[in-house]
Amino acid sequence: MFKNSVTILHVAGIPIRLHISFLLILGFLVLVIGNNIGAIADMAGIAGEELTANPFLLGLILAILLFTSIALHELAHSFVARSQGIEIREITLMLLGGVAQMRNEGDDKDEVWMAFAGPLFSLVFGALLLYAVRPLAARMMADVHLVVYYLGFMNIFLGFFNLLPAFPSDGGRILRSLIARRTSYLQATRIATSVGKAFAILFGVVGFVYGHLFLILIAFFIYIGATQEYQFNVVKDAFSDFRVRDLMTADVSTVTQDMTVAELLELMHRERHSGYPVMDDQSRLVGCVTLHDVRALGDDTPGSTPIGDIMNCELITIRPQDELFYAFKKLSEADVGRLMVVEDGQLRGILTRSDIMKAYRLRALQDLRRAAP
Repeated sequence: MFKNSVTILHVAGIPIRLHISFLLILGFLVLVIGNNIGAIADMAGIAGEELTANPFLLGLILAILLFTSIALHELAHSFVARSQGIEIREITLMLLGGVAQMRNEGDDKDEVWMAFAGPLFSLVFGALLLYAVRPLAARMMADVHLVVYYLGFMNIFLGFFNLLPAFPSDGGRILRSLIARRTSYLQATRIATSVGKAFAILFGVVGFVYGHLFLILIAFFIYIGATQEYQFNVVKDAFSDFRVRDLMTADVSTVTQDMTVAELLELMHRERHSGYPVMDDQSRLVGCVTLHDVRALGDDTPGSTPIGDIMNCELITIRPQDELFYAFKKLSEADVGRLMVVEDGQLRGILTRSDIMKAYRLRALQDLRRAAP
């Protein structure tokens, strides 16, 4: 989902990915923690001279462990989501924390428990570190004591901070879910995003007045996140009344594997289509070919090249009965222009971005009719 990210490991089948922005915040945290290691030691009741490691080495260790805690926080969300039958695509660690990407969504009740699972883990984990592990660590070298204290303190802070109703934080999602039990999901999202934006403005003002750059960054991402989440739900609401079969093109023009590139270009010019499903000699769907595939060949490729040599065999399919919003997400995630509509192994139609956009116009007409006296 997030570009410019790389998978570093899998936990229970869930990919953990690092976004490029993680490197920026990691370096920043190392500098901030390293420069304030004395103050952290004072908070932990440790004399600065007892520390043996380089302050910036400690800063690196603490920063990595902090993001490990964030990954565990997101895994807590993910495991609860899985228990509700929701599939987790991946967890991405980035500039200001982590994001668990889900393929499908639960109902309002599910969201409460999913959102609460992360902060609950952070609070319990932090409390265990401070009140169970720390007394043992205090008997060891001062550096270990410092690491345990800082990690425990930050997890408790992370837990409480995420419970603030600053949508799209966990607390904001809990707020939305509770509101949605008394009104529509879209209206609940509108209210929750307004609360989130208010928090963002507050954080931004406080950060500006006291010179806290990190608080300003948090304010910026909360505001942008709340805006994007609301827009996402507006689209979801617009598509809620439609299925793939309502907007797909059922009478599909197809081509065969042995058709040449020259013949394909002539067909595209005549029918004004930029892509076609490719069928084998038994009328089975085997691929898709687009104008982009032809252009990628280069000018020196002979026109007699069979389509079967250039077609894309990695088809992204959808079923006629699937929700239109699900199709929209598949198009967006795969960054393709069309989906093959397949049922019982047979091609039933094709769904393009243009087809999906028709839903906006149809929904607008429906709303006008409802509003008419």
